[in-house]
Amino acid sequence: MTRKKSTLNKMYDHFLHIAPRYRELRTTDLGPILFITNKLQHLPKIHAVDIGCGTGRYSLKLAQHLGEKCHLFCLDNNREMLRQLKEHFVSNNITNFTPIRSDSHKIPLQTDSLDCVMSFNAVHHFSLQNFLKESSRVLKNNGRLFIYTRLRDQNAKTIWGMHFPLFEKKENRLYELDELKLAFEKDPNLNINSVKFFEHSRVYPLEKLVEQAKNHHYSTFKFYKKHEFREALHRFVQNILNHYDDLDKITWKDQNTLLVIENKQ
Repeated sequence: MTRKKSTLNKMYDHFLHIAPRYRELRTTDLGPILFITNKLQHLPKIHAVDIGCGTGRYSLKLAQHLGEKCHLFCLDNNREMLRQLKEHFVSNNITNFTPIRSDSHKIPLQTDSLDCVMSFNAVHHFSLQNFLKESSRVLKNNGRLFIYTRLRDQNAKTIWGMHFPLFEKKENRLYELDELKLAFEKDPNLNINSVKFFEHSRVYPLEKLVEQAKNHHYSTFKFYKKHEFREALHRFVQNILNHYDDLDKITWKDQNTLLVIENKQ
């Protein structure tokens, strides 16, 4: 088995296992939702897809903010993630959505059929060039692609990048902005319209951080061997004790990047 296939299988099993608790373990940022909603508000009807939607953390907020004028396709390759998404949408009385189980490089939707393609904190799991090619295919002329992600240098500034041993080194799938820009230069139809940076203030008790790490709320933790993770978690707690006085209010700022891309055919 190749390393790439082994990693893909490991990630599939990780998300299969974590799906029932994923929404409570992860933080969902409202900023990019409001930004995208504002960019699309002029459209009378919206057909959009959320690629790598997971359990629907961002998909649900999009559906709620865009309202009935939007039909949202929710695409993920993990069956348990999609099952959780469907239950989440139904419990929130959202009906204008279609779950689709598929990979990011095989979007089973018609060519030139979508106003918008979105992806939230998932692009590092994709084959980037194939994802961009498929996004360009399904987007209408002047349609938009929104990619919300964390760059490598931003990852280094998180509580995990700063204080959890080897976290920055283990997470080698993230991109830098120049790498993403270079990928778009290779596709003649996709042009970067704008880049927006977000900063989110976080306040968590140490107990919650330890719970998140133990439950592998970031897939990065799956790259640790068991003994390696135990030792790293112990050192993480010691690092927090050395750097913070109030263990009920561990504070830091997370940074994320939103790329707005236009499809020009």
